Amino acid sequence: MSKKSRFLAGFALFLAVCALYFGTVNAESLSDVIVSLQIDNPIMTVNGVEQEIDEGMGTSPEIVGERTLVPVRAIIEAFGGSVFWDDAEKSVLLDMNGDEITLFIDSNTTYLNGTEEILDVAPTVINGRTMLPIRFIAEGFNLGVGWNGQERTIYIVREYFTPDEYDFLMGELDGYSGEPYFEINENVPLFKDYEIIDASFEYYSSLDGLGRCNVCYSSIAKDLMPTEARGSISSVKPTGWINKAYDFVDGKYLYNRCHLIGFQLTGENANKRNLITGTRYLNVDGMLPFENEVADYIKKTGNRVIYRVTPVFTGDNLVADGVLIEAYSVEDAGSGVAFCVYCYNVQPGVEIDYKTGENKESE
Repeated sequence: MSKKSRFLAGFALFLAVCALYFGTVNAESLSDVIVSLQIDNPIMTVNGVEQEIDEGMGTSPEIVGERTLVPVRAIIEAFGGSVFWDDAEKSVLLDMNGDEITLFIDSNTTYLNGTEEILDVAPTVINGRTMLPIRFIAEGFNLGVGWNGQERTIYIVREYFTPDEYDFLMGELDGYSGEPYFEINENVPLFKDYEIIDASFEYYSSLDGLGRCNVCYSSIAKDLMPTEARGSISSVKPTGWINKAYDFVDGKYLYNRCHLIGFQLTGENANKRNLITGTRYLNVDGMLPFENEVADYIKKTGNRVIYRVTPVFTGDNLVADGVLIEAYSVEDAGSGVAFCVYCYNVQPGVEIDYKTGENKESE
């Protein structure tokens, strides 16, 4: 059975057995969007579907001054944003989910939500079309950016799970199983075909209205892995951070600041969009073995792994019930690494109030 067929079969199974255990979860109205563009190619793909970048005009991305410039309207609109042109000012206003970027033709000065920034290369007009620097724009709107130099292909990524997808995914669970993790979808990762990307990138969702993390998603190879020791992350206080010490907990303290994508994989340190309040049990017994498997595989083979971690919250709880971790090795089509597991955010012997993060020894 193909990966896509397994995905569809898995979702059918989730629908059939869907339970209401997890209720409302941490997912915004946004959905996943992956756009790919190739230098000098007037065709782009949006979630795997081809379309013209600039219908009837043949406009394509170009490299100017070692920076990639693209005709931005089709890209912004693919992510649900809007583009406004001011002919008098020779400026472009980009709006996406409440964030705004203002750029001026032939000027290196731009404004991100009213704050002045300086660009490496100025927007320009080529063949009658406004061409803008894509990396600055993508990162300004919290989109992931990947670059495959061999194929000269740009990937622009936004990744979210919808509430319905959460319901399907979590339908197999019935509370803590007594083990640190539970295999979902027969341990087959749920990546869609267009989410298997042969270019390095990292994506960390924006925090929601309660300050909670959402999905983190990366295409990991050696070039993303850290070359220096991890620094302090004590400056980050994730939601539900009410820590206490217990003699029977390894390391004494109940909670760790848990990296959703482990530091050893992408080198992200004190990134608040990548850190949740997690128990020592979740961090060491649940997540770490899977992070080690991925890191060891990449170091040994030099191959790439698509990796996604999604924290799951019930209602407006500040502490996640657990995290869903998926991984898929690209070059060998998953024969090296492929898993889909849910790790429980629990601590044997401790009772946790997931609403607030308060905790006490179990009676």
